[in-house]
Amino acid sequence: MSENYFDIVLDDLTKRAVGRLITVEVFDEKAFDALEDYLWQKAEGLRDEFAISKQVLTCLRSAASAIRNRSEYDSTVRKHVHRANDFEALLDRLIAGEVRSDRRSGAPRVI
Repeated sequence: MSENYFDIVLDDLTKRAVGRLITVEVFDEKAFDALEDYLWQKAEGLRDEFAISKQVLTCLRSAASAIRNRSEYDSTVRKHVHRANDFEALLDRLIAGEVRSDRRSGAPRVI
């Protein structure tokens, strides 16, 4: 099955992280960690795809947007605003066909 088919697990993880932040205004760090880890796993299967599903794109954009929007009003979320950048960087790397292991911290990137 293609990574671009509707993903029930991704839907559930998105609701537990992003949905909870939006509806009850609680930043669940473990839920966002689980969501980000799952998306990196999905990136492995999407590496050679020419298209990325709208579900994945929506998840990444909504995670970044929800964190930024709530950080304006909630100081506990403000401490995690860097996570919005992490989700946007993940999107950029998905577009480039990269996976988590392609870049190592402290090592120069050779193009």
